[in-house]
Amino acid sequence: MEPSPLTQQSRPEVFQQKIVELYDGLFKDEEGGDKSEGFWTEFFLLKPDLATLRRILGGISPSDLLNLQNQTRSLFPRAIKCIKAGNAPADTHALDTLTVLLASVLSKKYNNPSSDIINVLAGLDQVDSVFTEFVAVLDNTIRTGRSLDIRQKAIEVTLSLTSGAYQTSLLSYFTHRDLFPSLMKFIQDTDSTTRTFEPFTLLGLLANYNKFEFQNPYRLRLEDFVNEAAIQKIITSTGDTCSRLRAKYVAVQNDLPEGWSLASAFGMLGLGGLIGAKPAAPVIDPEAAKKMFAELSVASHENP
Repeated sequence: MEPSPLTQQSRPEVFQQKIVELYDGLFKDEEGGDKSEGFWTEFFLLKPDLATLRRILGGISPSDLLNLQNQTRSLFPRAIKCIKAGNAPADTHALDTLTVLLASVLSKKYNNPSSDIINVLAGLDQVDSVFTEFVAVLDNTIRTGRSLDIRQKAIEVTLSLTSGAYQTSLLSYFTHRDLFPSLMKFIQDTDSTTRTFEPFTLLGLLANYNKFEFQNPYRLRLEDFVNEAAIQKIITSTGDTCSRLRAKYVAVQNDLPEGWSLASAFGMLGLGGLIGAKPAAPVIDPEAAKKMFAELSVASHENP
């Protein structure tokens, strides 16, 4: 006799979001079998838990990530397909997911960075078709996305790739398709100075890519650029961004004057030797400092 469906089930000790279960099913599945259409539909319809996704991907070593290339090669083009379709909220979730995926994948230290990253995201045999489509989708979304928020998220995805893959061959796909008109259109369409800084930063990165090896199209565009209204927006945005960064730095800087102490009094009298040497400031390991700065950057981005 089958148990009644009304029978009370035991409650789990810890409730877990459905999207987190899907993350575990995707990145912790050693068999790496193809996921169903239903899996991917649900994956992009659910709101992403970016902190958990960042933690999961951050805990995977470069060699293990290469072993999970079947999963990442499935996720990457599926996300591109969702963005291209432009259906809410799947396109928004796909853009957010790609931003974290690219930042995590590109920040790892590989033995052969260019080829290993290509293997993780697309595969050597599919890289041309996948990345040509990827750049085209980003270009169209930045130019004609259904809202400024979507268009800015597309810029954030492009920034995530551009800043992380700077020493690889992947940026050449952005020189084959000129994003300059789309980025300038975004700058002209927005009235917010906070939205202007990211596309200008992206232009700066693209304009400096291999600038001494060939005629960089973005560099040539900037040299001939004479749109005064857009230039004024960029200048204002840069100034506002610098002011906000300075304010945040001042807020956390330990600039309080040293309080009175017996040691300082003896030091003023030339008797500092009686107190003993002042403890040396702790030396932070460069890798630890880099990690702390990355965490501060993420927190600043999530809480502007």
